[in-house]
Amino acid sequence: MIRRPFYMDKFRDLHSSEVVKVIVGVRRCGKSTLLKQLRNDLVEQGVSPEAIIYIDFELPSNAPLTDTSAFLSFVGERARQQSQSYLFVDEVQELEGWEKAINGLRAEFGLNIYVTGSNARMFAGEESTYLAGRYVSVPVFPLSLAEFCQFTSVEASDPRAVEGAYQLWLREGSFPAVALAPNEALKQALLDGIYESVFTRDIILRGRIRNEAAFVRVASFVLENIGNLTSASAIERALKSGGHRVGAETVDSYLRLMQSAHLLYRCDRFDIRGKERLRTNGKYYVVDPGLRNRVIGFRQSNHGHVTENMVYLELVRRGYEVSVGTLPGCEIDFVAQREGALHYIQVSETVADPAVLQRELAPFAKLRDAHPRVLITKDRSDYGQEGVRHMNLFDFLLGEKLP
Repeated sequence: MIRRPFYMDKFRDLHSSEVVKVIVGVRRCGKSTLLKQLRNDLVEQGVSPEAIIYIDFELPSNAPLTDTSAFLSFVGERARQQSQSYLFVDEVQELEGWEKAINGLRAEFGLNIYVTGSNARMFAGEESTYLAGRYVSVPVFPLSLAEFCQFTSVEASDPRAVEGAYQLWLREGSFPAVALAPNEALKQALLDGIYESVFTRDIILRGRIRNEAAFVRVASFVLENIGNLTSASAIERALKSGGHRVGAETVDSYLRLMQSAHLLYRCDRFDIRGKERLRTNGKYYVVDPGLRNRVIGFRQSNHGHVTENMVYLELVRRGYEVSVGTLPGCEIDFVAQREGALHYIQVSETVADPAVLQRELAPFAKLRDAHPRVLITKDRSDYGQEGVRHMNLFDFLLGEKLP
């Protein structure tokens, strides 16, 4: 199992029995592997294997434990045998009323608890109150470009090799199993399986979608138009013009389901002058380009928005709250905020053309504050100007920090 230090360091920082660690993310992004690595690390550090209660609800043999009473009895019996125990539960959403059960075990036995889940709706409903203030969410994503290079043995110090890895990353996607697959046939089979798991199991079945064809049309439209401002009513109008009738309320429910499955991320608009978040006409970004290609096919066009998509994911992965900045007559691609710091970010494939450079820099000139301004492009030449820092896309995706 290849280690992912970015997440293992997070787990180490959160190592406490006081809160439940909830590891969330799209299916097959590596949550289960991280949980197993964490268990192995604890054993290597001297924790007795018997002190770690590990339940994987993906295994058919654990199906009886989805009954809450059976689960509590099973865990309680083992917890009483150890003075201090760990509880790991993989795909915890399969346990009905899991929040109440998990919190009860935390309170009664002082268990150090880690759980994983693939559906953001895990915290929907009255049961969520049982863990309010008693858990911390750790979002996990498919492989970053830096991790993809690690998994595919690409030397990150070789610019040409990194650019080749980036193209492969965009075409095949970033799921760990796909990156490690030895041939194209297996990669495609794995991606097909992920598609079925996410779309069929997490969205269509859990969402009780009756009109599957309508859902696929909406999903295809959104994935085709990543990075474009849109809304449920705008999607309704676009589909209607193509001869397909899907109501705005239905479109909105489909969008929410795709977000709940961690397939899509919504990026709201932020009024820079008014300092307020706007809830209309946001942008959507997809969690993995390979999954997008599986739905709409690999496209040579729309490179700009795909690049924007990958920058968005990297920002969110690093813990930034990301919005689309709005100004009179223009917008800034991203307003990224974290721990009191704020960055304005423009993303472009290249600004070698002076007209393109001027277009990308123009929104910065309308800003009235002194927060850092960053231009991210594939260009190796420095196009930074006074008050604007230029960053190379590949360096940023490999981990270079914002100024």
